[in-house]
Amino acid sequence: MGKIKIISWNINGIRTRAKNKEIDPVYDENPDIILFQETKAKYEQLDSNLKDVEGYNTYFSPGETTRTGGIAAFSKLKPKLIKRFFDVPDTSLKMRILNFEFDKFTLIHIYAPYGFNSKADKEIKLSFYNKLLEFAEKSADDNVIIAGDFNIAHSEKDVSDPEKASKNSSFSDEERDIINKIEKLGYFDSFRHLNPDKIEFSSWKSQKAKESGEGSRLDYFFISKSLKDSLIESKILSNVNGSKHDPIELVIDI
Repeated sequence: MGKIKIISWNINGIRTRAKNKEIDPVYDENPDIILFQETKAKYEQLDSNLKDVEGYNTYFSPGETTRTGGIAAFSKLKPKLIKRFFDVPDTSLKMRILNFEFDKFTLIHIYAPYGFNSKADKEIKLSFYNKLLEFAEKSADDNVIIAGDFNIAHSEKDVSDPEKASKNSSFSDEERDIINKIEKLGYFDSFRHLNPDKIEFSSWKSQKAKESGEGSRLDYFFISKSLKDSLIESKILSNVNGSKHDPIELVIDI
């Protein structure tokens, strides 16, 4: 199959980003696959320039409302199989996953639940990740990429203010341990693997916070151990504006 470039972006409204041409720099990167989270749109609300993107097959999964959620994928590679679940149909996942089986690898695209703000939110998030971990364990010996907005910052290098972040959702010990469990199964955080000491963030509360460097790294490409030696590049595209997240990019030779 050769070298593959994948970009993942919590786009915070795909129609707005397209209207403002803020999506264009992602197209300019000429990726083989683009993953979008928080599209905030139903399929019937999309203009033709998002439904039919030249050179790409497009796949959409709506959120619970048009104000939150929704994921999409644009792919030059045609998958053999697409599912909206890990192993078996599961409505509790709330359309937060697209599972693509390609000839030489599986791509799991996720938009994880945000919260630990209430007991109910915590249960939803832990349930989502327990199902992801079950899948990851079963698939640990396969060629697997897990990508998207995880809504978890793993280490103190992934937040600008660890003490402050520890009091908020996305950086609790229980959430951070989820990433530990993914890594214990043999998966690698591709960015951190190539940049063990780099301090760089992918998510901010506002543009002002981004300019002052107050952020966190919530967006990941995790790769299974069989793909470790195939990893070429993993970076944050900090020059792309519009959303409260920056896109992330993976280049891998499969």
